[in-house]
Amino acid sequence: MQGYTLGIDGGGTKTDAVILDAQGNVVGTGVGGGSNANFTPRRSAAAAFRRAIKDAIREAGISQDQIVRAGCTFGAVAAAVFKELEIAAEPRGFSEYAVAFERAGIDELRGIALIAGTGSSCVGIGPDGAVLAAGGWGPIFGDEGSAYDIGLRGIKQALLAQEGRASNTLLTEEMGDYFGHNRARKAVRKLFDNKVNQPVIAGFAVRVSKAAAAGDQVAMDIIESAGETLGELAAFVARKFFDEQDGFPFVLAGGVFNIGKPVIGPIRAVLRPQFPNSQIVIADMRPGEAVARLVAREDTKC
Repeated sequence: MQGYTLGIDGGGTKTDAVILDAQGNVVGTGVGGGSNANFTPRRSAAAAFRRAIKDAIREAGISQDQIVRAGCTFGAVAAAVFKELEIAAEPRGFSEYAVAFERAGIDELRGIALIAGTGSSCVGIGPDGAVLAAGGWGPIFGDEGSAYDIGLRGIKQALLAQEGRASNTLLTEEMGDYFGHNRARKAVRKLFDNKVNQPVIAGFAVRVSKAAAAGDQVAMDIIESAGETLGELAAFVARKFFDEQDGFPFVLAGGVFNIGKPVIGPIRAVLRPQFPNSQIVIADMRPGEAVARLVAREDTKC
């Protein structure tokens, strides 16, 4: 396998680009802003792709014509940016669940991919290759357990606490710091717009996690509830394909799982009694690298 391989994953908060050399070594990486079409205008998504790709090429110390194969999770945006940057390789599209399994180091597409980043969704792949998706309905109708959901609930609790309608919580201070104003009502005005600002609200999930780690009960309850909800979503999908005795992986992919045990523990508590022979596997490979490795593997098979 000659030349370089470029992989790009576009999420709601960030875009990750990784370049592999012919031996499969990571030689260049780049990060841009959010580019998920569900959350980001096309122009902003293209800018995020452009920045991530340029930075990866620069770090790799190569020229764009040395990229001979490429893959991504949002093909329409990638195609336009590739043309602009004069990258001749045709970007191959990959599903979020395929990338999730690759990130977890699992070659066989069989099991459950639970994805929780800015948004949330779940995909099951049965023994016969059948695919079923659930969730992923966006911030108004769904995305339960996502960073957006956690952030929104944290903001709501901060507002209620400042009014005296809910228990005192560290989230009030965190909200003031996050939005740059010590009065929650004035801080939240930054969110008043003609559309829901998912990335900004999702970003507050980090503050909820911080407050939970400091022992704030309100924040801890939000994180625990998110985990339980995600566990129930994954269990629903799993029941469509697997029985209690089956062994298969639940792959957890996305920034929400960086919270660690406080969110993964409740997921495990929901899943373990129903599927005792299953395994929970955390997808910890960089998403851009996973895309690049999927491309390289396909090229090797050809």
